[in-house]
Amino acid sequence: MNFDEQRYLGDPYQVEFSARVREAGPAGEGLFAVYLDRTFFYPESGGQPDDRGTLGGREIVGVTESEKGVRHLVKGELRAGEEVEGRIDWPRRFDHMQQHSGQHLLSRVFLEGYTLKTVSFHLGEETCTIDLEGSAPRAETLDEAETRANRIIFKNLPVACRVVGAGEFEASSVVRSRLPEGVDRVRIVEIAGFDSATCCGTHVRSTGEIGIIKILGMEKVKGNTRVEFMCGARAVRDYAAKHRFLASVASGFSTDWGEIGRIVEKLGEDSRALRKRNEELARELAGFRAQELSQATSIAGGFDVVKRLFGEGDAASLKETARKIREMGKKIVLFGLSGPSPALIFACSPGIPLNMGELMKSSTALVGARGGGGKDFAQGGGGDGSRIAEALDDAERKIKEALL
Repeated sequence: MNFDEQRYLGDPYQVEFSARVREAGPAGEGLFAVYLDRTFFYPESGGQPDDRGTLGGREIVGVTESEKGVRHLVKGELRAGEEVEGRIDWPRRFDHMQQHSGQHLLSRVFLEGYTLKTVSFHLGEETCTIDLEGSAPRAETLDEAETRANRIIFKNLPVACRVVGAGEFEASSVVRSRLPEGVDRVRIVEIAGFDSATCCGTHVRSTGEIGIIKILGMEKVKGNTRVEFMCGARAVRDYAAKHRFLASVASGFSTDWGEIGRIVEKLGEDSRALRKRNEELARELAGFRAQELSQATSIAGGFDVVKRLFGEGDAASLKETARKIREMGKKIVLFGLSGPSPALIFACSPGIPLNMGELMKSSTALVGARGGGGKDFAQGGGGDGSRIAEALDDAERKIKEALL
């Protein structure tokens, strides 16, 4: 790492600077790759996005590291030897500083308080994540960790960055990261009396500048636990948006937002009661429809065949009606629905020597649908609704042949 070139490592608050272009060349689509003798633009690395801004009045669309140094991708031409002014997008830079310093603090809290080691970090456009190695923490643990982290923020501890040699690094007892192999100088970020870790990101000067840490949730990812969080101005915006949403919902119910939980619980209870009553009514209706539709349309092997084609309706209610008819004894039910959501429903009373599942397979194949089932009941859906009547006739024919 070229500490002389990468000046952002020493002063992340420097947002305007002058530099000399030491190399520049076309990078396609009107872009130029520019290398400077010194830069305060942070290149994307270590889970942190790059800085944006302008160089020589030209917009920077990306900053990365290469074997030549820090590569600035610029809209427009710059030439080697030019003296240029760089201006960094400060709101973006400071947001990244808040998130990254907050991550260091949170990682130390999880390690020290719960022996959960951070194995990766990602600073996203909306939220940030750390992956923790070890058993998943309880929800209460997340609350405790958030409280502990914010207490450190409120102490406004100094945050310092310095470059040390391998000897000093190895002698430290508080550094929570390892020295990369083959590296003899490394940058350390220290939260006074609390945390120390190798890092080449940009950081705030004191924990108070992080503002606040808010943990949003967690999930299991590849054997680790991914914790989602946000810091500083992001957390403030998130709180404001959620408060406006809750206030809007509360207004719709003419109540205070604090009552929303109780109202939602009551709505859930009402919904479950209505769903239960609806199911009861659906069963009653299916019984009435079964009486109405149970008249045989043909006879096969001494059993009533009830074949019906419906142009509209829903498969769930037809399914319940078919079950009711088959309970009447010695009935074979062939229902087809040719509407926007084509369906086939086959059923037979117990003891009838047929296999509805096998019959359904051949019928769904005929209309290009999918389905299956067991000996006494089967259903299928999809395919060409215009061929449902043909499928019913084919099924009836196969039943009569099987029961000869």
